[in-house]
Amino acid sequence: MNPVPRPSASLDFVAEYAAAAQRFADAVGSADLTAPVRACTGWSVRDLVIHLANTHAWAATIVETGRAAADPDDEPSSRSACGVSAWYLAKAEDLYRVLREAPPDRPCWNFAFGDGVAGFWPRRQLHETTIHLVDLEAAAGGRTEVSAEVAADGVDEVLTVMMPRMHRRGRRAALEAPVLVRALDTGDSWVVRPSGPDEADLPPTVERGGGEVADRLEAPAEVLYRALWHRDAGALRIGGDQDRVGAFLGSRLTP
Repeated sequence: MNPVPRPSASLDFVAEYAAAAQRFADAVGSADLTAPVRACTGWSVRDLVIHLANTHAWAATIVETGRAAADPDDEPSSRSACGVSAWYLAKAEDLYRVLREAPPDRPCWNFAFGDGVAGFWPRRQLHETTIHLVDLEAAAGGRTEVSAEVAADGVDEVLTVMMPRMHRRGRRAALEAPVLVRALDTGDSWVVRPSGPDEADLPPTVERGGGEVADRLEAPAEVLYRALWHRDAGALRIGGDQDRVGAFLGSRLTP
C-alpha cells in the first residue's frame, strides 16, 4: 500500500506558497510575455501565467466549498507585463486568503484521492507555483533556486501523490525492479517498488526511508525535484541497472 501523503512537518505551506507566488508575480512584471516555455509545449509566458492564475482560482473555490469545481477560464485584459503581473497577483492573494483561513483538517475534495482535507491544497499549490516559477525563469534564461526542504517535500509529493494519479490515468511508471530515490543533502529517501504480477491495476508502492536496493537514483533534493518533473536538473548519480533507472526516470510521473 502506498503511504498516506505526508507533507513536511516543518514547512509552513501557506507562507511558502505566498512567497513563491510573490516571486512569480515579480518575475512576470519584467518578463517577455511572448517567450516560449520549453517545458510546456506550445505555451508562451502569458499562457503560463494564465494557467497558474486559473489554477489558483480553481483551488480557492474547492477549498472554500469543500467540493470539486469547474475549471475557470479567465484572462487578463492588459497586454503589458506589469498589468498581467498585477492580474496574477490578485488571483494568488485571493487563494492565500482562502488557504490561511481554512482549517487544514476540514473535509475537502482533491483531485488525487477524492476524499481528503483542506490541508492537501497549500502543499499542492506551493509545488504548482514553484515548478512554474522554474519554467518562467527558464524562459528568461535564468534559474530558480529551490530550497532543499521544499524540494525534498516535492519529491515526496511526486512519488506519493502524482505518480499514483498518473497510474490511474493510464500513465504507468516504467518500473521493472525496486529503485531507491535518495536526496543526498537532506537524507530523505524513498524505495519505489513495482506492483506484483497479480496487482497490475495498482500503482507502484512507496516506502519512505526504505533500505538499500540495487537500482538507485541519487542527487541533491532540488536536482531530484526538477528531474522527476522533467525539468532541466543537473547531475544525477545512477546506480545499478542504468537502463532500468533511466526508464523509470523517463516515465510520465507528473501531469
